[in-house]
Amino acid sequence: MKADLVIHNARVVSHDREFHGGVAVRDGVIVERGADDALPDATRRIDAGGLVLMPGVIDPHCHLGVNYPYPEDMRTETAAAASGGVTTVLLYIRNLQPSYLPFYAERRALGEANALIDFGFHFGIQREEHVHEIPAIVEATGVRSFKCYFGYEVDNPIGIVPATDGWVYAAMRILKDIPGGVLSVHCENTQIATWLKHEMIATGRQDLGAYTESRPAFCEVETIRRMLFLAERTGCPLHLVHTSVGMGPVLAAEARARGVDVTVETCQHYLTRTCYDADLDMRAKISPPLRDRTELEGLWDGMLNGNVYSLGTDHVPFFPKKGEDLWREAPGVVSFPWELSLMLHFGVHQRGLPLSRLVQVNSYNPARRFGLWPRKGAIDIGFDADLVLVDLEAERTVEHRGKGTCIYDGWTLKGWPVMTVARGEVVYEDGAASEDYGRGRCVTVPA
Repeated sequence: MKADLVIHNARVVSHDREFHGGVAVRDGVIVERGADDALPDATRRIDAGGLVLMPGVIDPHCHLGVNYPYPEDMRTETAAAASGGVTTVLLYIRNLQPSYLPFYAERRALGEANALIDFGFHFGIQREEHVHEIPAIVEATGVRSFKCYFGYEVDNPIGIVPATDGWVYAAMRILKDIPGGVLSVHCENTQIATWLKHEMIATGRQDLGAYTESRPAFCEVETIRRMLFLAERTGCPLHLVHTSVGMGPVLAAEARARGVDVTVETCQHYLTRTCYDADLDMRAKISPPLRDRTELEGLWDGMLNGNVYSLGTDHVPFFPKKGEDLWREAPGVVSFPWELSLMLHFGVHQRGLPLSRLVQVNSYNPARRFGLWPRKGAIDIGFDADLVLVDLEAERTVEHRGKGTCIYDGWTLKGWPVMTVARGEVVYEDGAASEDYGRGRCVTVPA
């Protein structure tokens, strides 16, 4: 039977192997893979010209609809993601109302009416009722991933309700008995960071380094240790999000050796930027903060030795930052269009990161951690045809024209996506994203 799409003459790279050939797609699903002469006829045939074909990036960490209207963000930001080789995004999303059930129904419907690529949800625990509602949420929505936030003082500029250890412990006791259940935690000691913040404010400093020094690395290390203790005590799977300290992957590896189910995420900015970079100011404020070169190198150790499990951008398109007061500035940057290129440039080209390892942290591992396997995360028969074609030798300069704050403007990177295919449809090619908004589907759905 004729395929809808065939990509051939490619260097096909998966999480555990690579070969020269291609894939065939029908009805949005991969129906064949292998040598070129084994692929069927197709309505559209794409000669990859020897370029790298990888599974589409799954970005498991972003925040949309925070400042700009949610439907608008689901159009503009999923298009930006597609331009960066991303085929699925998972939103860490917060709701201050007692129940997540109406919230899910609304956000899923609006997302499916506007998104260019597939999307799903993790839910933030923002009040005690959310802990008690976890079993009902899982049954009604299919969402099995929840998040607790430390490190935010009560009057923080983006309105996050900081967690208590009680919330964490109670949520863990529930999630340990839910297949696929996982608790993500933002690890920073809230009380120590708040105390040090007030000391730093008294100095009058407004530089980016002052923010980092007001919540030093040991604040994160302490909370990681505490969360690992609770995970070991309860038997609950734990995911350490946006880890910014080199000890994070080390502590997680030690805990895994004891049988703890823990995974570590870091972000591209912690692998490429420090708080003392001369061209950065308070507008590069991120939570947790950018750190120094020692922490950056520690995270690269984890990337190269396998102790970092996955990558996420923590992409958040805030209104343009004012650059007036470090302590009231909203923390967060945007990275969708460059997340893959940053890792090709700084990881593959500069540090020898194997492409198969990049596929693991970008696609295979997040798919397995968050219930998307075996639909997504690999190039194999029966999987969604989520693919990105990459030119490893292409050099382009980052030019940010969209929402939010970019901390890479003007950088020349080597290695860029040239085509993105999401569920069998080309959503990015010739330097432009498709405008077929509303084709994306929610991937966190009731069983």
